[in-house]
Amino acid sequence: MKKRMLALAIILILVLTSTVFAYAEGQTRDTNLVSFATNRTSRTSAIATVDITFSTVVDQYSVAIYLQKKVDNRWVSDVANPDYIYYKTGQNDFEYSFEHVYSSLESGTIYRLKCVSNDSVGSNSYSFTSYSNQF
Repeated sequence: MKKRMLALAIILILVLTSTVFAYAEGQTRDTNLVSFATNRTSRTSAIATVDITFSTVVDQYSVAIYLQKKVDNRWVSDVANPDYIYYKTGQNDFEYSFEHVYSSLESGTIYRLKCVSNDSVGSNSYSFTSYSNQF
């Protein structure tokens, strides 16, 4: 009986640890760090900087940065603003930096940036989405 309980305990431990490793493996990505710096410089303008660092030199990347505003307690892309999206592609790089002055913001409206980073190394593709603090 003791041997059977020990065998069941070992099987249970092996099953649980293999699940943890499989989950961690599925979370691998090459976008290592996305940092935001935003500053509302007036009621209708703000300056924003986004720095993206990859964990290795990537073969190709694309970065989309969306300006979002809060409407009825949910975030939506501010498509009325001419600067609502910036898109950049590149290759053989390990970082990307973006700086922009947003104008034509609505006074009294809360904004944030959404950054979607896609990259590939060899045959592996990765995607990472992150958000700035509100401004």
